Amino acid sequence: MKLALWTPLAGPVASAAPLVAREHELVIVGTPEGARPASELDVYELRDAPACGFVYRALVERPGIVVLDQWNLHALVFAETAGRGRPDLYRREARRAHGDVGGFVARQMLAGLGGELGRLVPMNRRVLESSLGLVSFDAEIAARAALLLPGRPVLHVAEPRSVLDDAAALLAKVLLRLVARLAPGAEPERRAIAARRAAEATPLGLALDELGWAARELGVAGPAADAQDLVTLFLSKP
Repeated sequence: MKLALWTPLAGPVASAAPLVAREHELVIVGTPEGARPASELDVYELRDAPACGFVYRALVERPGIVVLDQWNLHALVFAETAGRGRPDLYRREARRAHGDVGGFVARQMLAGLGGELGRLVPMNRRVLESSLGLVSFDAEIAARAALLLPGRPVLHVAEPRSVLDDAAALLAKVLLRLVARLAPGAEPERRAIAARRAAEATPLGLALDELGWAARELGVAGPAADAQDLVTLFLSKP
């Protein structure tokens, strides 16, 4: 199977690449230059850093497996919207994710008066809805993502307990597991996400979507994640 791994960062994800490549044809995309490589499934690593901008854009364009290192991606989304001359898109994204509070924070940020307000409105909405499956080294991120992504696999990989533990090997195992599970239905799921986005783009769709997303984020609506989809895998020596 042809896989594309999008990561500009050093760390366990990059270290896991050679292990994944033992079982699949793998292309690593580490810079924004060049065309998107041909692939059947994409894996995206995201942090709240401008260096991940091209990864964010690629994910929004074509959903895939996400390795999420930080919950709040406000600086990244700001850079990819207002920072690229689209303040209207930044306001819309903030509003979609956080309603009136998001709209207020967006106005303050665009006026240069936001300060630390960005910490109050995590801008990860597009990332989560573009995730066919999600992996995180942070248990809280995995739990919150599972609440917002019912029916999609969300896996937590525990941080290494010692220098002898191999985070890259465990991450590779998790990614291979997700690839095997998601690959058969990846294209239909991508089409379904595109259809939902088209429906949400209508005025009624935007209003209903804003209410539904806010309710799920508060934990007052939507089914709980399937227990088998929220799995903690601990590193341990045999």
